[in-house]
Amino acid sequence: MYLLVVILDKAKDMENLLQKFREIEVTGATVFDSVGVGRNTLYNTDMPIIASLKRIFDPERRTYNHTLFSIIKKRETVEKALAAAQEVCGDFSRPDVGIMFTVKIEDVIGFETTDVADVE
Repeated sequence: MYLLVVILDKAKDMENLLQKFREIEVTGATVFDSVGVGRNTLYNTDMPIIASLKRIFDPERRTYNHTLFSIIKKRETVEKALAAAQEVCGDFSRPDVGIMFTVKIEDVIGFETTDVADVE
């Protein structure tokens, strides 16, 4: 099993990504707002008016990202999810798109791990 983590810079991409994930049978995910140190530093200044103006004139650069966690059983589904994220959100190697990564996990408690095909 794998943990997929996707951190998106643009809020508008998350809903489209979730829709695409449903199409490729990634059936569960947890999404929350998160704050990166670099972005937080961008808006933290001794001059609050400047930080406020940055937020007004650059609305895509809010102080939060959107982070998605999903536990995926099969490696082939992980590959589909990574490709779907690139398709929906753009090239993650470019600035201001986000980052994503997977972690192989061994123990998951509280998550249904039995597929219909696994039942004998």
